[in-house]
Amino acid sequence: MNEWSLVGKPALLVIHMQRSLCMSGGSLEGMGHCRAAREAGIIANIRALQDAFRAKGLPVVFVAARHPAEFKVPEYGLFWSAAAEMRINLEDTSDVEIIDELKPAPGEPVFYNWPFDVFLTNDLDRYLREEAVETVVVTGVATGMAIGHNSFALADRLYSLIVPFDTCADANSRLHEAVLEWMLPPIALITSAEDVIAHL
Repeated sequence: MNEWSLVGKPALLVIHMQRSLCMSGGSLEGMGHCRAAREAGIIANIRALQDAFRAKGLPVVFVAARHPAEFKVPEYGLFWSAAAEMRINLEDTSDVEIIDELKPAPGEPVFYNWPFDVFLTNDLDRYLREEAVETVVVTGVATGMAIGHNSFALADRLYSLIVPFDTCADANSRLHEAVLEWMLPPIALITSAEDVIAHL
């Protein structure tokens, strides 16, 4: 167990563990994040965190990517060209539902974001402030995009961050490792789900 102390009230943030990305047969299964998440066992680890947070009466919060029906995209980058061609993650479709294994409990909020920052197009920051959250435990997919980017989005808002390495995944294993080993340690505590549970 690492030597560290939990600062203030924590919340568990589950990012983009939605059917399009993380369900076998989902519309974005071809990106590889679903396979990576399942092979790495992160779903069971996130579920263990959910159970521990719920048992302590601590917030469990979800974010799902939801695209506007019509949107203009920048010119350069493979993500944008794919997003422009595919009608995915639309409102009121199964794409934006959280996977069954991690289904929100009654009363747990699901916020929707677009395109990358989990605070865009929703009231997530206000919710965390109203709940007096000081520390956010970040989980989900994909490490190289949503987890890395939103760890900095949270740091910009001066939340203390914990990223359990065994609760996030990426189809690009080298990118996953680089984010956890190089990109995030300056702004976050990198540890395991088991270690977080032990500190609650």
